[in-house]
Amino acid sequence: MFNIQFYKEKSIIIYSLLLTLFAVLFVSVELNNGKLYANDFKVYYEATKDFFSGNNPYVHSYGLDTGYFKYPPTTLLFFAPATFLSFSVVKMIHIIIIYLSLIVAFPLWQRMITNVFEIKAPNWILSLAFFVIVIHLTREFHMGNVNVLLLLSFVLGAWFYHKKSFLKSSFFYGMMLILKPIMILVVIPILLFRNLKMIALLIGWGMVFLFGPIVLWGWKTNWSLWEGWINSITAHGEYISNPSSLQFLIPNLFGMPHSWLPSLIVLLLFIVLWFKMDFKNHTDPRSFWFWTVLFLGLTPNFFVTDSQHFLLSIPTIMTLILFLVKKRNLIGWVGYCLGMLLFSFDSMDLWGRTLSSKFTEWGILGIGNLIFIVSILYVWSKQKSIDATSYHLQK
Repeated sequence: MFNIQFYKEKSIIIYSLLLTLFAVLFVSVELNNGKLYANDFKVYYEATKDFFSGNNPYVHSYGLDTGYFKYPPTTLLFFAPATFLSFSVVKMIHIIIIYLSLIVAFPLWQRMITNVFEIKAPNWILSLAFFVIVIHLTREFHMGNVNVLLLLSFVLGAWFYHKKSFLKSSFFYGMMLILKPIMILVVIPILLFRNLKMIALLIGWGMVFLFGPIVLWGWKTNWSLWEGWINSITAHGEYISNPSSLQFLIPNLFGMPHSWLPSLIVLLLFIVLWFKMDFKNHTDPRSFWFWTVLFLGLTPNFFVTDSQHFLLSIPTIMTLILFLVKKRNLIGWVGYCLGMLLFSFDSMDLWGRTLSSKFTEWGILGIGNLIFIVSILYVWSKQKSIDATSYHLQK
């Protein structure tokens, strides 16, 4: 993908040092206080052990009361090797993998997006991106979830897509989708821009992940597991709420019961905007990647998830920063600063339990993310206006 010279760039060295210092200090403090629980990772680990002991992993919780295994059955195969080690050992391996994924994902995304949009990135971009997201990284390391692995899978898939290596790209996108199907929104731009080869490859990988396990545990067990997964995600919506998701955020503002309607309306609005702004530009890679980061950024607002899923917004946020560096749009910078205030300072340690609980109740994190999305949409629309004016002048 890139040679070792890539990591000799000043911005990447500074970012890598910041990330390393953070990871070492945070994990050391957590271990010293006996609080490196990794409860989310424990769900994957114990559910996988339970399954290979002959039990149904979708029946009861693991670790916390809400620690139900609600991931596709194929995920059990991915975590099977971990069950040969003790939880304390494999937990540390998982944290190291999270760290290494961050080392790769941020610089690789910056390299790709600066190439696509022909932007020269200042040395401070990666460090700023790190500080925007660091609050959410503390939760990811503490809980041991797989959101950073999702991020890495997306970035690798995007990198190979950009290089037109669609078989490799579809594999990483497929891994991303099977780990957490909420990433399905990222596929929408592929459909809108009519990349039939990529769509066919994704369907192919879907068939492999869906029916491949039959070879190992038979049709009956495979069908039973998929049925258990569908039941688990249906139940998930009944015992989990998140005021930062559109399903709760908008109804709460108007005193209405939560529903999928606000999420679906916003999704439809984005598709309508695509038709209005970029329908005729289905061969323009800039348009494709803009809409990809927009739909990716919408993901944690669209679905009812925990706050760590907002790590998935980092490509959107980094792209917004790079747009603003190139265009110096004042309104865009105001939107970015306001979004960062709400998004990056959502911490109980900063505000105390009472005020922090209020911020959570008001969906402050989700509002901050939506401000980022509106800001990048505004900056892109201004660029489209400039491009259209330039085109007419040339004619």
